[in-house]
Order: sequence, then structure tokens, then C-alpha cells
Amino acid sequence: MSEMVRSAARSALASRGGFLLTGTAIALSVAFLAATLVLSDSMRGRAASDIAEALAGTDAVVQGVEVGEPGGGPGDPARSVQRSLDPDITERVVAVDGVDAAASQWVGFAKLVVDGSSVGAGTASDVGRNWVADPALNPFRLASGQAPTEVGQIAIDRSLARDADLAPGDTVQVLTATGMHDATITGVATFASADAAPLQRTVLFPDGAVPAWLDPAAPTQVLVELAQDADRAEVLGRLSALSDGQVVDGPDHIRTMQVAATSPLEFLNVFLLAFAVVAVLIGVTIIFNTFALVVARRRRESGLLRAIGAERRQVLGGVVIEAALVGTVATLVGLALGVAGVGALRWVVGLTGVTLLTGPSIVSATSIAIAATVGIGTTILSAWIPARRAAATPPIEALRESAAEPRRVSPVRTASGLVLAAVAAVGGAVAVVGSNPAWLGLVAAVVPALVLCGPAIVTASAHLSAPVARRVAGVRGAIAAGNLAASPRRSASTALALILGTAMVTLFAVFASSLTSGVGTDVREGLQADLVVTSATPDVSTIDPTLAGRVAALPGVDAVATLAKAEGIVAGAAESIGGIDPTTLAAVFDLDLVAGDLTDLRSGGVAVVGDDPTLLGGTLQIEFGRSTIDAPIVAVVARSTGGFEAPLYFVDDATLEASAGRMLDALVFVDLADGAGADVEDAVRSLVRGAPGAFFETRAEHVAGSGSEIAAFGSFIDGMLILASVIALLGVANTTALAVRERSGEIGLLRAVGTTRQELRGIVRLEMGLLSLVAASIGIVVAVGFGWALIDLTGGTEIPSVVVPWTRLVVTFVVAVAAGVLAAAWPAFRVSRVPVLELVARGR
Repeated sequence: MSEMVRSAARSALASRGGFLLTGTAIALSVAFLAATLVLSDSMRGRAASDIAEALAGTDAVVQGVEVGEPGGGPGDPARSVQRSLDPDITERVVAVDGVDAAASQWVGFAKLVVDGSSVGAGTASDVGRNWVADPALNPFRLASGQAPTEVGQIAIDRSLARDADLAPGDTVQVLTATGMHDATITGVATFASADAAPLQRTVLFPDGAVPAWLDPAAPTQVLVELAQDADRAEVLGRLSALSDGQVVDGPDHIRTMQVAATSPLEFLNVFLLAFAVVAVLIGVTIIFNTFALVVARRRRESGLLRAIGAERRQVLGGVVIEAALVGTVATLVGLALGVAGVGALRWVVGLTGVTLLTGPSIVSATSIAIAATVGIGTTILSAWIPARRAAATPPIEALRESAAEPRRVSPVRTASGLVLAAVAAVGGAVAVVGSNPAWLGLVAAVVPALVLCGPAIVTASAHLSAPVARRVAGVRGAIAAGNLAASPRRSASTALALILGTAMVTLFAVFASSLTSGVGTDVREGLQADLVVTSATPDVSTIDPTLAGRVAALPGVDAVATLAKAEGIVAGAAESIGGIDPTTLAAVFDLDLVAGDLTDLRSGGVAVVGDDPTLLGGTLQIEFGRSTIDAPIVAVVARSTGGFEAPLYFVDDATLEASAGRMLDALVFVDLADGAGADVEDAVRSLVRGAPGAFFETRAEHVAGSGSEIAAFGSFIDGMLILASVIALLGVANTTALAVRERSGEIGLLRAVGTTRQELRGIVRLEMGLLSLVAASIGIVVAVGFGWALIDLTGGTEIPSVVVPWTRLVVTFVVAVAAGVLAAAWPAFRVSRVPVLELVARGR
């Protein structure tokens, strides 16, 4: 065995040029996978440990009953509305036998404002909490300064202090649902030992500020510490009998908070792992091609070994050991890059506005083992197929045959591929026609279908393109097309890497354009206002409620309408409920009335977004945290106000405030008087600039940016696609270099009969250009078809129709073909510089 290992090592070193790019592709794939797994572990592990430490002193929590059904997918955490507690609940909890201490916890929106600019962006929530005096129940710890004790004093988490360069003694402002408040920082706090609570920016203020700052009906929670000698089950039972609220045991509360802290970002793990899988699949095709060519080049050597007595298993074992050595070295490099690159991946994701957890990375043995197994395992598996084929070749045949593969394409293989392709097509069609997403799983059969049909597709494409290639490039074109047909399996596996990369780019392009169009359709069709004030973040209301009145008082402003949003439970599901003034909104935004009268919202009615006029006259029950209303359906409208989480139901703004409490505005629509000049627009702009959490847009800017919420995330996806494409192009370059070396004798003869170096380079580039053209075409067609079916089934109201971005797809096609040609440029240049006699000698 040791001799086999040494022999395999010598063989790997002898082919180090061929394995260099292969090892790079393996290393990049493993690095991507390892970084993704470590980042995922860090997100979950850091949040779990921070929350467990911060809430360790809380034995139980009394909170309002949650109504509504939880979501079920990644990035779709439980969405529910929590009922309000009784105002005197804390006093009654303290009086319960077995309770050692209890503290009210109020939680609401609070955004820190420094020098007129709000602090913090991205997915982290801006949270305001009262400072809990009992250290055992307070999840925050003072890191410096003092706790806030008087109205106007606050403490902030250490992450906020660092980002805004603040310290105790600094004066700031705090924007809450009740408006802007002046404050002095008295202390900087940590969430247990962490700089901040997971995915939150926290402002802490004294109990005395709660009525004016948060407008609470009752505490959000009551934190409970049990007496040391109390029977836990008995005390929890007594607490449950106090009110209509629910009692959650401390450990259960910690687990719930841990899930809530990480579930909003689970979708990122899904995306990252999907790209990692694609990168690994591309790596598999590269490894297969490399070993197929290397083993083919050594076929005579293998035949000689078999002729002098080597067994089949020894030949096979030698190649597998060689693959294991290459895979192990590349995997170790990839693991090192992956662990070191977690910070870079976190930074790239942060560019999207997604705020990831801070703190050191958590590198688990499981994640390293998974990445290592994938790296080494896929290398060995991909090399085993050509190795088995070489070991099974009779010695005499191996001694006289040096071609990498047979030119004949198996009809059985092609027929099997066609059957799988038909299964994929039928599955997609049935899924769409029957509106059953379960059938969509059959579409995955298209990948093995492409693997099986690939050689036949390449052969047919080569034959069809040969006349065109000859007319365009003369004899060089005919030779390039013939080279594809001469090695259909290798060409097909090379094309598969390009197909996967192109398909991923296309699929996201279709998804992004459809989502952008769907989100912006209502805005494009309904917006009539000249100016729009938007919130700092699309899904959170952050506009000072006093801003609309100040804008309306400006000369030259004709109408101002606001939109407030709150979450309510409708038919068991959490939905966004919009609060509007039906009279003023009609002047600035056309909701496209289908039936009824919007002015009837004033009498406590509700308007439903839809196209069914028979809904009119029915009754809709909406459950809020403070109350439940049974509202008559007085209007049906065809469109909402646009954007993500656009309201599907509208009530009068006074009704919403009475039911859900005071809140910030989500949007402010401003219509200017006829003939108003630029000075009026400038006056509005000036007011908005002085209102933190608010952004000024003209009508054209708002329409153009109505789908901009996904722009940053689109850039992140594009970055991941570029990485996958780089791996694919490494494979193209590696396969081309090995294939050119395999055809050294043929190339030498071409040079001997007068082919110039430039013409030779042109043949190699044209061959790869033809292959890239076929691969890009297949990738785009498959991705558009799958994307159309997927969006049609799962798009919902946010993506009502499929929009194919033809311009971007043309650019993708051109770039894919050009990239394939570019990847072949260096191998073509190198072979053109080799002397003719040396080329002929290599081919002997």
C-alpha cells in the first residue's frame, strides 16, 4: 500500500500543471462551503449563548396571549400578535406566593438620532426598553456610566455607542411612536457580555419615560424571579390563574428568544448553501474532466502495467489514491481559506443591509467535517468513474488506444436522458396547471437529463454549427466544430459547468425582475402625488408623525396624506393593516375602487384589496394587541400602496390608532398646488431632511425605486454568482489546457502543414466559443422555464406575474460566451508557443 501511495504521489506531481486549476476549484468550493457553515454556526451559536446568559436570572415570563398562525419557512419566523396584559398585572404577580421579585418590561420602537441623523441601518431592529432595576431580571449590564433614572436620561447598548462614537454625557434625540424626544446618555450597557442584543439596537430609559415615549396600555411582559425554595410547577400554576395572559417557563422563553433571533436570517443560510452546492457541482465536473483526460493520457502506461501483471484493483486504486491526495491537499487549503474568510463573507452579506451577529466565529468540528468530507469525497467519486473505465480496459486495447473517450454516443444513454427531460417538463406543466407545488420537484430531473443527453446535444450542435462555422471562419471553424464532436462526453461535462453558472444567473435575474415589477406595479399605476416621504427602512415605519402636519402648513402644498401600518390577525394569519384618511389619500393615490365607498371607513369600516365586489357588505374580524374589531367591509380596491408588506386591508387612521396605539408613519404623500415652483419642493425637502427616519423622493424617484428593496440583496446574489462563475471558468481553462495537451500530435500536424500560431489560437478559442454558446443557450432556456413555473406557483400577491428581463439575459448570454472564450485564451496561447517537433513528439 505504501508503494501505491508513493506511486500516486509521483503521478500527481508529474501532472501538477493539470491538477493546479483543479485543486484551485476544489479549494474555492470547499472554502465557500466551510465559510457558509461556520457563519451559520456563529449566527446561531452566538445568539443562543448571549440570550441564555442574559436571561439566566428570569425564571418565568408573563406575557399576552399570542394570536395568529406562525410562518413555516426559512426567513419566515412566527408572525403573530400579542394581546395586551392587564395594566395592574405586575402588582398582582408580585403578590403571588412563591414569587421573589417581578419587574415590568415595556418594549417598543426607539431610534437614536445624533445631530439630526438617525443611527443604524440594515435588518437590526431599533428597540426601546425600560431599564429594569433588578439586576437579576435585567438582561442588560452597565459597561460604563450610570443607569437612567429620570425622564430625559437614557442608556444605549455598546454597539450603538461604538457606531455613533457616543459616551455618557453626550446629548442626543430619540425618535419613538410619540415623536422626537431630547435625551442625555448616562450609561453604556451590554446585553449580558455581548455588545448588543441579537439583531437589535437598544435604547434604555427609566420607567417614568414610558407613558410619554411608548404610549403603552400595559407592560409588554412581566419578568419573574421565583423564590429559591418555591415549587416551580405550583408557582407557575398560580401565575396562570392571574389573568388572560400566558405564563412561559424561563427555559422555554429562552428557547423562543433564541429561535426568534436567528430565524429572520435563515433564508441567508439557504441561499448561501445553495450557491455552495452549485460550486461543488461545478467542481465535480472539473474533477471528472481532469481525471478523464489524465487517465486517458496514461492509458498506455496502465495497459503496460496490466500486461506485466498488475491487477485491475491496483490500477483503479492508484488513480483513487492520487485523487485522494489531490483532494486532501486542496480541501485543507479550502478549509483554511474558509475559516479565515468568514469575516469577508460576513462583510459581503453586510453590504446588503443585513446585520449579522457580532463576535468571534464559532468553528465546530461538525462543520469542518462536513466541508472536508464533501471536498475529499467528491474528488474521489469524480475520479473513480474514469479510473474504473481505465482499469476495465483490456491491456492490449489500452496499449494501442490513447483517445480519452469513444466518439460514439450511446443511444440508450440519450434515450434515458430524453425520458428524464420529459419527466421534468411534465412535472413543471402539471405543477402550474394544477397549482400544486409538489409536482415542481420533478423539475430537478433536468440536471441528470442534461448529464445523459449532453454528449448527444454537443454532437448535434457540432454538426449543425459546422457549416456556419466554416462560412464564418473557414477551415478553422470546421476543425473547431469537429473537435467538439470528437470528444462529446468531455465537451458535455465542460458545458455542464457553464450551464449551471448561466442558469443560476438567469434564474435570479427572472426572479429579481418579476419581484421588482410586482412590488412596483401598484406605485406606478396608482401614485398621483408629486412628492413622497418614505421610511428609513422599507418594512418599518420611522417617520415622525408630526412631519405631515408641518409639510401641510407650507404655502404651495395642496394635499398631504399619510399611511400608518400595524400588524393584525385576519382569518388566523398576520397581515399588514393600513391606516389612512380616505378623503386626503384619494387626492394623492388611486387605490382603484372596485366597489363601495372609501369615505365609509370613517364609520369604522374596512377596505379590502382584491377584485371580488361580492365581498362588499360582509364583516371582517381583525385582532390587534389591544382590541378586536368586527369591521363591515365597505369598499373593495384593486391595488394597495406598493412595496413589501403593502397593506391588504385599510381602515380609518383614527380606528387604527384606537385599536393598535399610536405609531409612526410609514409613508407621507405630498401633492403640490398647480403652478408651485421649485422653491416649494425645496421647502418640503428641507423639512424632510430635518426629520430623522424620513427620506425625500420625487414621484419619478419613488416609482423608479419602488423595487429597490431587493437591489442590495441582488448585488449580494450577483457576487455569489460571480464566485460560482469563476470556479466554472477555472474548469473551462483547465479542461481546455488538458484537452489541448491530449491533442498535441494533431496540433503538431496542423502546424507542420502550415497552420500559423494565430490560426491555431483561433481554432481553440472558436471551439470553446461554440461550446459556450450551446451551454449558455441551454442554461438560459432551462432557468427561464423553471423560474416561470416557480414564480407562477409561489409568487403570491408580491409577484403577480413573471417578467423576463430580456436585455439582461442577452447580456448574460454574451458575457457567458465571451468568458468561455477568454478562459481558453491562455491554454491556446501556450500551445501555440510550443515548437512543432515537440508537439509531434508529445502525440506519439
